[in-house]
Amino acid sequence: MTSEVVLMNRQAVAMAADSAVTISGDRYLKTYQSVDKLFPLVDGQPVAVMIYNNAEIMSTPWETVISLYREQARGRALETVAAYADDFMEFLSGNPDLFPPEHQDTEFFKVVAVVFTVIAEEFDHQVQQYQGRHGARVKDHISSMFEYVVGQLHADYQRYPDDSPRADLPCFPKGMDEQVRRRYGGEIDQLIESLLASLKQEFPGLTVSETTRGRLREIAVFACVKDAFFEHYTGVVFAGFGAREKFPSMRSYLSSSVILGILKRKRDREADIHSDSGPVFQPFAQDRMIRTFLTGMDQYLRMFVFSETLKLSKGLVTDIVARTPNLTDAQRNAIYADYSQNNLGHALHEFFRSVDNYQYTVHTRPILRAINSLPKKELGETAASLIKLNSFQQKVMHSVETVGGPIDVAVITRNGGLEWKREKPEL
Repeated sequence: MTSEVVLMNRQAVAMAADSAVTISGDRYLKTYQSVDKLFPLVDGQPVAVMIYNNAEIMSTPWETVISLYREQARGRALETVAAYADDFMEFLSGNPDLFPPEHQDTEFFKVVAVVFTVIAEEFDHQVQQYQGRHGARVKDHISSMFEYVVGQLHADYQRYPDDSPRADLPCFPKGMDEQVRRRYGGEIDQLIESLLASLKQEFPGLTVSETTRGRLREIAVFACVKDAFFEHYTGVVFAGFGAREKFPSMRSYLSSSVILGILKRKRDREADIHSDSGPVFQPFAQDRMIRTFLTGMDQYLRMFVFSETLKLSKGLVTDIVARTPNLTDAQRNAIYADYSQNNLGHALHEFFRSVDNYQYTVHTRPILRAINSLPKKELGETAASLIKLNSFQQKVMHSVETVGGPIDVAVITRNGGLEWKREKPEL
Protein backbone atom coordinates (compact mmCIF):
# COMPACT_ATOMS: atom_id res chain seq x y z
CA MET A 1 0.00 0.00 0.00
CA THR A 2 0.97 3.61 0.12
CA SER A 3 0.03 7.06 1.30
CA GLU A 4 -0.21 10.08 -0.99
CA VAL A 5 -1.62 13.57 -0.85
CA VAL A 6 -2.29 16.52 -3.17
CA LEU A 7 -2.45 20.06 -1.76
CA MET A 8 -3.37 22.98 -4.00
CA ASN A 9 -3.87 26.68 -3.56
CA ARG A 10 -4.01 29.45 -6.13
CA GLN A 11 -0.26 29.63 -6.61
CA ALA A 12 1.03 26.05 -6.37
CA VAL A 13 0.44 22.32 -6.22
CA ALA A 14 2.24 20.01 -3.78
CA MET A 15 2.18 16.26 -4.37
CA ALA A 16 3.75 13.87 -1.87
CA ALA A 17 4.11 10.07 -1.84
CA ASP A 18 5.90 7.58 0.38
CA SER A 19 8.13 4.87 -1.12
CA ALA A 20 6.91 1.69 0.57
CA VAL A 21 5.59 -1.33 -1.31
CA THR A 22 4.28 -4.54 0.23
CA ILE A 23 4.64 -7.88 -1.56
CA SER A 24 2.55 -10.72 -0.15
CA GLY A 25 1.97 -14.35 -0.94
CA ASP A 26 1.13 -17.64 0.73
CA ARG A 27 2.60 -17.17 4.23
CA TYR A 28 4.88 -14.45 2.89
CA LEU A 29 4.88 -10.71 3.55
CA LYS A 30 7.72 -8.35 2.67
CA THR A 31 7.88 -4.56 2.63
CA TYR A 32 10.40 -2.57 0.59
CA GLN A 33 10.92 1.16 1.00
CA SER A 34 12.57 2.23 -2.24
CA VAL A 35 9.77 2.46 -4.82
CA ASP A 36 9.10 5.56 -6.94
CA LYS A 37 5.43 6.56 -7.18
CA LEU A 38 5.65 10.20 -8.26
CA PHE A 39 6.90 11.22 -11.72
CA PRO A 40 7.01 14.14 -14.16
CA LEU A 41 4.46 13.47 -16.87
CA VAL A 42 5.85 15.54 -19.76
CA ASP A 43 9.35 16.99 -19.97
CA GLY A 44 9.40 20.72 -19.38
CA GLN A 45 5.69 20.98 -18.53
CA PRO A 46 4.28 21.83 -15.06
CA VAL A 47 2.35 18.59 -14.58
CA ALA A 48 3.13 15.41 -12.61
CA VAL A 49 1.55 12.01 -12.04
CA MET A 50 1.34 9.73 -8.99
CA ILE A 51 0.32 6.07 -8.77
CA TYR A 52 -0.96 4.04 -5.86
CA ASN A 53 -2.23 0.55 -5.00
CA ASN A 54 -0.75 -1.53 -7.86
CA ALA A 55 2.78 -0.80 -9.08
CA GLU A 56 2.22 -2.53 -12.43
CA ILE A 57 -0.26 -2.46 -15.28
CA MET A 58 -0.60 -5.74 -17.13
CA SER A 59 2.76 -6.95 -15.73
CA THR A 60 4.53 -3.77 -16.90
CA PRO A 61 5.84 -1.33 -14.24
CA TRP A 62 3.97 1.97 -14.28
CA GLU A 63 7.31 3.77 -14.20
CA THR A 64 8.14 2.20 -17.57
CA VAL A 65 4.76 3.09 -19.06
CA ILE A 66 5.02 6.70 -17.86
CA SER A 67 8.54 7.05 -19.30
CA LEU A 68 7.33 5.72 -22.67
CA TYR A 69 4.51 8.25 -22.68
CA ARG A 70 6.97 11.00 -21.79
CA GLU A 71 9.18 10.03 -24.73
CA GLN A 72 6.34 10.14 -27.24
CA ALA A 73 4.91 13.38 -25.79
CA ARG A 74 8.26 15.14 -26.49
CA GLY A 75 7.47 18.11 -24.27
CA ARG A 76 4.10 18.77 -25.94
CA ALA A 77 1.94 21.24 -24.01
CA LEU A 78 -1.79 20.59 -23.64
CA GLU A 79 -4.39 23.14 -22.59
CA THR A 80 -5.55 21.54 -19.32
CA VAL A 81 -4.56 18.89 -16.81
CA ALA A 82 -7.75 17.05 -17.81
CA ALA A 83 -6.42 16.97 -21.39
CA TYR A 84 -3.11 15.52 -20.18
CA ALA A 85 -4.98 12.82 -18.25
CA ASP A 86 -7.19 11.93 -21.22
CA ASP A 87 -4.20 11.84 -23.56
CA PHE A 88 -2.29 9.55 -21.23
CA MET A 89 -5.24 7.17 -20.91
CA GLU A 90 -5.69 7.07 -24.69
CA PHE A 91 -1.97 6.32 -25.04
CA LEU A 92 -2.50 3.18 -22.96
CA SER A 93 -5.66 2.15 -24.81
CA GLY A 94 -4.55 2.63 -28.39
CA ASN A 95 -1.08 1.14 -28.13
CA PRO A 96 -0.87 -2.45 -29.46
CA ASP A 97 2.92 -2.25 -29.34
CA LEU A 98 2.75 -1.74 -25.59
CA PHE A 99 -0.08 -4.21 -24.93
CA PRO A 100 -0.47 -6.65 -27.88
CA PRO A 101 -3.81 -8.47 -28.35
CA GLU A 102 -2.43 -11.76 -26.99
CA HIS A 103 -1.23 -9.90 -23.89
CA GLN A 104 -4.71 -8.45 -23.45
CA ASP A 105 -6.14 -11.98 -23.64
CA THR A 106 -3.82 -13.11 -20.86
CA GLU A 107 -4.76 -10.15 -18.68
CA PHE A 108 -8.47 -10.84 -19.21
CA PHE A 109 -7.92 -14.31 -17.75
CA LYS A 110 -6.08 -12.78 -14.79
CA VAL A 111 -8.87 -10.29 -14.06
CA VAL A 112 -11.56 -12.99 -14.09
CA ALA A 113 -9.33 -15.38 -12.14
CA VAL A 114 -8.87 -12.77 -9.40
CA VAL A 115 -12.63 -12.21 -9.17
CA PHE A 116 -13.27 -15.97 -9.03
CA THR A 117 -10.63 -16.21 -6.29
CA VAL A 118 -12.64 -13.61 -4.33
CA ILE A 119 -15.66 -15.92 -4.67
CA ALA A 120 -13.68 -18.95 -3.52
CA GLU A 121 -12.27 -17.12 -0.50
CA GLU A 122 -15.66 -15.76 0.54
CA PHE A 123 -17.21 -19.23 0.10
CA ASP A 124 -14.50 -20.75 2.29
CA HIS A 125 -15.09 -18.03 4.89
CA GLN A 126 -18.83 -18.72 4.93
CA VAL A 127 -18.23 -22.46 5.30
CA GLN A 128 -15.86 -21.96 8.22
CA GLN A 129 -18.29 -19.64 9.97
CA TYR A 130 -21.17 -22.08 9.53
CA GLN A 131 -19.01 -25.00 10.62
CA GLY A 132 -18.05 -23.12 13.78
CA ARG A 133 -21.74 -22.71 14.64
CA HIS A 134 -23.21 -26.01 13.44
CA GLY A 135 -20.33 -28.48 13.13
CA ALA A 136 -20.76 -31.45 10.83
CA ARG A 137 -24.10 -30.24 9.47
CA VAL A 138 -22.23 -27.94 7.06
CA LYS A 139 -21.99 -30.62 4.35
CA ASP A 140 -25.77 -30.52 3.88
CA HIS A 141 -25.64 -26.81 2.99
CA ILE A 142 -22.49 -26.54 0.86
CA SER A 143 -24.31 -26.03 -2.44
CA SER A 144 -26.78 -23.46 -1.13
CA MET A 145 -23.95 -21.52 0.53
CA PHE A 146 -22.02 -21.40 -2.75
CA GLU A 147 -25.11 -20.20 -4.59
CA TYR A 148 -25.55 -17.51 -1.94
CA VAL A 149 -21.96 -16.26 -2.30
CA VAL A 150 -22.19 -16.16 -6.10
CA GLY A 151 -25.57 -14.43 -5.89
CA GLN A 152 -24.22 -11.76 -3.57
CA LEU A 153 -21.32 -10.84 -5.85
CA HIS A 154 -23.64 -10.99 -8.87
CA ALA A 155 -25.90 -8.48 -7.10
CA ASP A 156 -22.97 -6.30 -6.04
CA TYR A 157 -21.89 -5.97 -9.67
CA GLN A 158 -25.38 -4.74 -10.57
CA ARG A 159 -26.11 -2.40 -7.66
CA TYR A 160 -24.11 0.29 -5.87
CA PRO A 161 -23.99 0.15 -2.05
CA ASP A 162 -26.89 2.64 -1.95
CA ASP A 163 -28.92 0.11 -4.04
CA SER A 164 -29.00 2.26 -7.17
CA PRO A 165 -28.22 0.48 -10.48
CA ARG A 166 -24.50 0.09 -11.13
CA ALA A 167 -23.63 1.60 -14.50
CA ASP A 168 -21.32 0.35 -17.21
CA LEU A 169 -18.06 2.27 -17.40
CA PRO A 170 -18.30 5.23 -19.80
CA CYS A 171 -14.85 4.43 -21.25
CA PHE A 172 -16.43 1.50 -23.14
CA PRO A 173 -18.70 1.79 -26.19
CA LYS A 174 -22.29 0.58 -26.04
CA GLY A 175 -22.49 -3.18 -26.48
CA MET A 176 -19.06 -3.84 -24.95
CA ASP A 177 -20.55 -6.61 -22.79
CA GLU A 178 -21.66 -8.51 -25.89
CA GLN A 179 -18.23 -8.09 -27.46
CA VAL A 180 -16.64 -9.62 -24.36
CA ARG A 181 -19.09 -12.54 -24.39
CA ARG A 182 -18.41 -13.29 -28.06
CA ARG A 183 -14.65 -12.97 -27.74
CA TYR A 184 -14.13 -14.80 -24.45
CA GLY A 185 -17.19 -17.04 -24.00
CA GLY A 186 -15.21 -20.28 -24.30
CA GLU A 187 -12.45 -19.06 -22.02
CA ILE A 188 -14.99 -17.96 -19.41
CA ASP A 189 -16.49 -21.46 -19.36
CA GLN A 190 -13.00 -22.92 -18.91
CA LEU A 191 -12.33 -20.64 -15.96
CA ILE A 192 -15.67 -21.59 -14.41
CA GLU A 193 -14.91 -25.30 -14.75
CA SER A 194 -11.47 -24.76 -13.25
CA LEU A 195 -13.00 -22.93 -10.28
CA LEU A 196 -15.63 -25.59 -9.67
CA ALA A 197 -13.17 -28.48 -10.05
CA SER A 198 -10.92 -26.88 -7.44
CA LEU A 199 -13.80 -26.32 -5.01
CA LYS A 200 -15.19 -29.83 -5.48
CA GLN A 201 -11.85 -31.32 -4.48
CA GLU A 202 -12.19 -29.57 -1.13
CA PHE A 203 -15.98 -29.92 -0.87
CA PRO A 204 -16.96 -33.19 -2.63
CA GLY A 205 -20.68 -32.66 -2.02
CA LEU A 206 -20.81 -29.38 -3.95
CA THR A 207 -23.34 -29.23 -6.80
CA VAL A 208 -23.85 -26.16 -8.95
CA SER A 209 -27.06 -25.30 -10.74
CA GLU A 210 -27.19 -23.95 -14.27
CA THR A 211 -28.55 -20.70 -12.83
CA THR A 212 -25.41 -20.27 -10.74
CA ARG A 213 -23.20 -21.12 -13.72
CA GLY A 214 -25.02 -18.45 -15.68
CA ARG A 215 -24.37 -15.95 -12.92
CA LEU A 216 -20.68 -16.84 -12.95
CA ARG A 217 -20.59 -16.17 -16.70
CA GLU A 218 -22.23 -12.79 -16.14
CA ILE A 219 -19.81 -11.97 -13.31
CA ALA A 220 -16.90 -12.58 -15.69
CA VAL A 221 -18.38 -10.03 -18.12
CA PHE A 222 -19.35 -7.59 -15.34
CA ALA A 223 -15.73 -7.68 -14.10
CA CYS A 224 -14.73 -6.08 -17.40
CA VAL A 225 -17.45 -3.55 -18.12
CA LYS A 226 -19.17 -2.54 -14.86
CA ASP A 227 -18.27 0.46 -12.73
CA ALA A 228 -16.56 -1.73 -10.14
CA PHE A 229 -12.93 -2.58 -9.44
CA PHE A 230 -12.99 -5.74 -7.34
CA GLU A 231 -9.86 -6.92 -9.15
CA HIS A 232 -6.36 -5.45 -8.76
CA TYR A 233 -6.33 -1.82 -9.89
CA THR A 234 -4.12 1.26 -9.86
CA GLY A 235 -5.01 4.78 -8.85
CA VAL A 236 -3.45 7.38 -11.17
CA VAL A 237 -3.36 11.02 -10.05
CA PHE A 238 -2.51 13.97 -12.34
CA ALA A 239 -1.94 17.51 -11.04
CA GLY A 240 -0.38 20.76 -12.18
CA PHE A 241 -1.09 23.43 -14.78
CA GLY A 242 -2.28 23.12 -18.36
CA ALA A 243 -1.12 25.68 -20.92
CA ARG A 244 -4.37 27.66 -20.59
CA GLU A 245 -4.85 27.23 -16.84
CA LYS A 246 -3.73 30.10 -14.62
CA PHE A 247 -4.70 28.11 -11.52
CA PRO A 248 -3.84 24.46 -10.81
CA SER A 249 -6.12 21.46 -11.19
CA MET A 250 -6.15 17.77 -10.35
CA ARG A 251 -7.66 14.64 -11.94
CA SER A 252 -7.50 11.09 -10.62
CA TYR A 253 -8.50 7.79 -12.21
CA LEU A 254 -8.91 4.17 -11.25
CA SER A 255 -7.47 1.88 -13.92
CA SER A 256 -7.20 -1.84 -14.43
CA SER A 257 -6.36 -3.66 -17.71
CA VAL A 258 -6.67 -3.08 -21.44
CA ILE A 259 -9.63 -5.12 -22.70
CA LEU A 260 -10.27 -5.42 -26.44
CA GLY A 261 -8.07 -2.38 -27.04
CA ILE A 262 -9.64 -0.13 -24.36
CA LEU A 263 -8.21 0.59 -20.92
CA LYS A 264 -10.72 -0.16 -18.18
CA ARG A 265 -10.83 3.08 -16.21
CA LYS A 266 -13.05 5.63 -14.49
CA ARG A 267 -12.67 9.22 -13.36
CA ASP A 268 -12.38 9.02 -9.60
CA ARG A 269 -11.86 12.54 -8.28
CA GLU A 270 -11.29 16.00 -9.71
CA ALA A 271 -10.58 19.46 -8.38
CA ASP A 272 -9.99 22.88 -9.93
CA ILE A 273 -8.76 26.01 -8.25
CA HIS A 274 -10.50 29.27 -9.21
CA SER A 275 -9.94 32.89 -8.26
CA ASP A 276 -12.60 32.69 -5.55
CA SER A 277 -12.22 29.04 -4.46
CA GLY A 278 -10.58 27.62 -1.39
CA PRO A 279 -7.66 25.18 -1.30
CA VAL A 280 -7.69 21.48 -2.21
CA PHE A 281 -6.72 18.93 0.43
CA GLN A 282 -6.95 15.46 -1.14
CA PRO A 283 -5.36 12.30 0.31
CA PHE A 284 -5.18 8.97 -1.54
CA ALA A 285 -4.80 5.30 -0.57
CA GLN A 286 -4.04 4.95 3.17
CA ASP A 287 -5.35 8.22 4.53
CA ARG A 288 -6.75 7.52 7.99
CA MET A 289 -4.36 9.72 9.98
CA ILE A 290 -4.44 12.47 7.35
CA ARG A 291 -8.24 12.67 7.53
CA THR A 292 -8.13 12.53 11.33
CA PHE A 293 -5.74 15.48 11.31
CA LEU A 294 -8.04 17.42 8.99
CA THR A 295 -11.30 16.73 10.83
CA GLY A 296 -10.15 16.28 14.42
CA MET A 297 -11.84 12.87 14.76
CA ASP A 298 -11.02 9.42 13.45
CA GLN A 299 -13.70 8.40 10.93
CA TYR A 300 -14.04 4.92 12.44
CA LEU A 301 -14.45 6.41 15.90
CA ARG A 302 -17.20 8.64 14.53
CA MET A 303 -19.05 5.64 13.08
CA PHE A 304 -18.65 3.80 16.40
CA VAL A 305 -19.99 6.78 18.38
CA PHE A 306 -22.97 7.05 15.99
CA SER A 307 -23.74 3.33 16.40
CA GLU A 308 -23.46 3.44 20.19
CA THR A 309 -25.56 6.62 20.41
CA LEU A 310 -28.25 4.98 18.30
CA LYS A 311 -28.30 1.89 20.54
CA LEU A 312 -28.38 4.02 23.68
CA SER A 313 -31.25 6.15 22.36
CA LYS A 314 -33.31 3.14 21.30
CA GLY A 315 -32.65 1.51 24.67
CA LEU A 316 -33.89 4.58 26.52
CA VAL A 317 -37.08 4.71 24.45
CA THR A 318 -37.69 0.99 25.02
CA ASP A 319 -37.15 1.34 28.77
CA ILE A 320 -39.41 4.39 29.10
CA VAL A 321 -42.21 2.83 27.06
CA ALA A 322 -41.95 -0.42 29.03
CA ARG A 323 -42.28 1.48 32.31
CA THR A 324 -45.28 3.54 31.19
CA PRO A 325 -48.46 2.00 32.66
CA ASN A 326 -51.75 1.34 30.94
CA LEU A 327 -50.39 1.21 27.36
CA THR A 328 -51.77 -1.31 24.93
CA ASP A 329 -49.46 -3.29 22.65
CA ALA A 330 -50.69 -1.24 19.70
CA GLN A 331 -49.83 2.01 21.50
CA ARG A 332 -46.38 0.73 22.43
CA ASN A 333 -45.68 -0.34 18.84
CA ALA A 334 -46.87 3.04 17.56
CA ILE A 335 -44.50 4.86 19.93
CA TYR A 336 -41.58 2.60 18.94
CA ALA A 337 -42.28 3.18 15.25
CA ASP A 338 -42.65 6.92 15.68
CA TYR A 339 -39.34 7.31 17.51
CA SER A 340 -37.33 4.87 15.45
CA GLN A 341 -38.53 6.19 12.08
CA ASN A 342 -39.13 9.88 12.79
CA ASN A 343 -38.19 11.71 15.97
CA LEU A 344 -35.15 9.64 16.98
CA GLY A 345 -33.60 9.60 13.53
CA HIS A 346 -34.08 13.34 13.10
CA ALA A 347 -32.62 14.06 16.53
CA LEU A 348 -29.52 11.94 15.85
CA HIS A 349 -28.92 13.56 12.48
CA GLU A 350 -29.19 17.01 14.06
CA PHE A 351 -26.82 15.96 16.85
CA PHE A 352 -24.14 14.73 14.46
CA ARG A 353 -24.66 17.71 12.17
CA SER A 354 -23.81 19.87 15.18
CA VAL A 355 -20.71 17.72 15.85
CA ASP A 356 -19.64 18.01 12.20
CA ASN A 357 -20.10 21.78 12.25
CA TYR A 358 -17.94 22.00 15.37
CA GLN A 359 -15.25 19.83 13.78
CA TYR A 360 -15.20 21.98 10.67
CA THR A 361 -15.12 25.27 12.59
CA VAL A 362 -12.48 24.27 15.14
CA HIS A 363 -10.25 21.92 13.12
CA THR A 364 -10.86 21.87 9.38
CA ARG A 365 -11.43 25.52 8.50
CA PRO A 366 -8.26 26.85 10.20
CA ILE A 367 -6.17 24.19 8.41
CA LEU A 368 -7.71 24.98 5.03
CA ARG A 369 -7.26 28.71 5.65
CA ALA A 370 -3.56 28.14 6.35
CA ILE A 371 -3.09 25.94 3.26
CA ASN A 372 -4.80 28.55 1.12
CA SER A 373 -2.06 31.08 1.91
CA LEU A 374 1.03 28.85 2.13
CA PRO A 375 3.97 29.69 -0.16
CA LYS A 376 5.17 26.85 -2.37
CA LYS A 377 8.02 25.73 -0.09
CA GLU A 378 5.79 25.45 2.96
CA LEU A 379 3.08 23.76 0.89
CA GLY A 380 5.54 21.02 -0.04
CA GLU A 381 6.69 20.65 3.57
CA THR A 382 3.08 20.35 4.73
CA ALA A 383 2.36 17.62 2.16
CA ALA A 384 5.42 15.66 3.32
CA SER A 385 4.42 16.07 6.99
CA LEU A 386 0.98 14.59 6.28
CA ILE A 387 2.59 11.45 4.82
CA LYS A 388 4.81 11.24 7.91
CA LEU A 389 1.68 11.21 10.09
CA ASN A 390 0.49 7.98 8.48
CA SER A 391 3.98 6.51 8.65
CA PHE A 392 4.36 7.43 12.32
CA GLN A 393 1.02 5.86 13.23
CA GLN A 394 2.09 2.53 11.75
CA LYS A 395 5.52 2.76 13.35
CA VAL A 396 4.11 2.97 16.89
CA MET A 397 1.32 0.41 16.34
CA HIS A 398 1.62 -3.36 16.09
CA SER A 399 0.99 -3.52 12.35
CA VAL A 400 2.89 -4.06 9.12
CA GLU A 401 4.48 -0.76 8.09
CA THR A 402 2.92 -0.39 4.64
CA VAL A 403 3.63 3.35 4.66
CA GLY A 404 7.21 4.56 5.03
CA GLY A 405 10.60 5.13 3.48
CA PRO A 406 11.77 8.32 1.79
CA ILE A 407 9.01 10.76 0.82
CA ASP A 408 9.01 12.19 -2.71
CA VAL A 409 7.59 15.71 -3.01
CA ALA A 410 6.80 17.61 -6.20
CA VAL A 411 5.95 21.29 -5.94
CA ILE A 412 4.53 22.78 -9.15
CA THR A 413 4.00 26.41 -10.04
CA ARG A 414 3.08 27.93 -13.35
CA ASN A 415 6.14 30.16 -13.42
CA GLY A 416 8.74 27.92 -11.77
CA GLY A 417 7.57 24.61 -13.21
CA LEU A 418 8.13 21.36 -11.36
CA GLU A 419 10.56 21.17 -8.43
CA TRP A 420 11.52 17.86 -6.78
CA LYS A 421 12.59 16.95 -3.29
CA ARG A 422 13.15 13.62 -1.55
CA GLU A 423 12.89 13.62 2.22
CA LYS A 424 14.64 10.86 4.13
CA PRO A 425 12.55 8.97 6.71
CA GLU A 426 12.88 10.08 10.30
CA LEU A 427 14.52 7.59 12.65
